[in-house]
Amino acid sequence: MGARGFRDVAEVLNRLSVLGEQDAVREMAALFKKVDADCLETLLRIMRMDFGEASRLIGTYLMRRIVSEALAGITLLKQDEAEGLVQSGRLRDVLSRRSSILLEKGLSIDQAYLGMLEACRISGKSSIAFKVKSLTGLLNKASDEEAFLIVNMLMGRQKPVDDKLILKALGEAFHGSAAAGIGMMGGEAGLKDIYKVALQVVKNAGRADSG
Repeated sequence: MGARGFRDVAEVLNRLSVLGEQDAVREMAALFKKVDADCLETLLRIMRMDFGEASRLIGTYLMRRIVSEALAGITLLKQDEAEGLVQSGRLRDVLSRRSSILLEKGLSIDQAYLGMLEACRISGKSSIAFKVKSLTGLLNKASDEEAFLIVNMLMGRQKPVDDKLILKALGEAFHGSAAAGIGMMGGEAGLKDIYKVALQVVKNAGRADSG
């Protein structure tokens, strides 16, 4: 049984932007080998920042308001103070002021994805308070690394991982070669359903059956 926790995912994605391509592929390949096969599609959706139609809300004024109000709810900061600190690159300072951190179990990959999906799902104005409350609960259960990634993703400060990089990492993880991953995508058409391609890579390697 592979890992289902979100902490390893957050640690890798938080440092991915400062790595060269080879190091990034190596880090992601190690992550893919560690994660439970049942969580792979959800992991890829997180890496690609794919929340379906709800992705349109990421980085908008409304999402910045929701996130900053949630951050204010877990610290002693006011909403505008929290947003200002995040926008100036001081998110870790904000997270260090959390009044309570519930780390009994930490977040699972599914919990993190569903929590972010709920926060950015497009709906009426009356749902804003619910979204803030829901996101506040998610951030309070998250470790610093997990919360850092969640906030940066919702605020639009995190970049999606490139599909070709993902495929290279899958090839490295399950077939010992980054080139194998690119070969399996079947040209540009393979990128249209990267989830099917990724799951097939894992199945071909015998990972899905072994659990």
